[in-house]
Amino acid sequence: MSELAAELVAATTSILDRIPVGTETPPTGVDTELWTVLADSGFASLDVPDAAGGEDADLDDALAVMSTVTAAGAVTPFVEHALLAAWLAGTVGRSLEGTTATIAVADDVETRIERGVEGEERLILSGVARDVVHAASADSVVVLVPTSDVPLVAIVDLSGAGVHVEDGTDLLGVSLGDLRFDEAATVFHADSPVDAAEVRQRGALAYSAALAAAAGAVHDLSVRYASERIQFGRPLVKFQAIQQRLAVMAARTTMMETAARVAADATSHDPAGARAAVAAAKVVTSGYADEVAAAGHQIHGAIGFTSEHRLGRSTTALWAWRDRHGTEAEWADVLAGRILDDGGDPWEVITGTEAPQAGETSPESSPRSVR
Repeated sequence: MSELAAELVAATTSILDRIPVGTETPPTGVDTELWTVLADSGFASLDVPDAAGGEDADLDDALAVMSTVTAAGAVTPFVEHALLAAWLAGTVGRSLEGTTATIAVADDVETRIERGVEGEERLILSGVARDVVHAASADSVVVLVPTSDVPLVAIVDLSGAGVHVEDGTDLLGVSLGDLRFDEAATVFHADSPVDAAEVRQRGALAYSAALAAAAGAVHDLSVRYASERIQFGRPLVKFQAIQQRLAVMAARTTMMETAARVAADATSHDPAGARAAVAAAKVVTSGYADEVAAAGHQIHGAIGFTSEHRLGRSTTALWAWRDRHGTEAEWADVLAGRILDDGGDPWEVITGTEAPQAGETSPESSPRSVR
């Protein structure tokens, strides 16, 4: 962790010490006060370029803050707004300051350009963007719209005419629904320098880090509970079966954290190997999420299943986030394709030493990376 990341974690921890976070599952809503303070402190646009109103920090810095917030069990739109929507808008120089946004990749949307009353061009959207997180609680949505030419970045006011939210919730109780556009005019649009695969890859990285943070919280809570809970005259942690369960949980959690950290480092410094690293991280974190959650509930017993207990925030997050931006199987196919279809050497893929393939650029010559 860099010096700046450590300072940001300390600052975030201080904020969390001052602002209470809910413990009930499902939550009554987003932890609004916490999110407002984080946004006002500039933490919602950390790795967004300065030219787009951001702090021009590194991706690792933004992930460190997100992981700290996630480990505390807070419910915020940090991933969707700070790591995805603000980043995507920032790639075209657009600031999201003063608003809370979410992200969508709209494959089932038709577009057309029309002239406004003052001659300005407006992008008009018709169609559906599916499974949008925080669909009902965000102010706007940053939509990546694939086209036959170049993809477009479009920003839509969710309270505007022609926008309909078909809202539901995920397992955690967070808003998750479809956005239906009926001749909806965007407030901004521009050609996108990134495509849908890059957005999905960054989303997979963000949720790999989030899953690792939630798993770490489950592990820490389980160790604390096993140390404090007295059964048959001694702490639970003194029983061999509990020790073994905690040891396996610690190993799984460490693997999740390591995979997410390697993927973040590759995304920032090794564009050629980033996709394989992110795929591996999503496979590991999604694959172990259920096992870590189950172990946490087994160790806590009945109390861990109560709606008021803090454990549920993290274990339910592990279940809800496993399939975000690609399932374990889908990202395993990406890794397999790197070897079977693209001719990658297995050892080089595993160790992250493979050379750039045709059409790829080396980290030194790459004009930009997904950061």
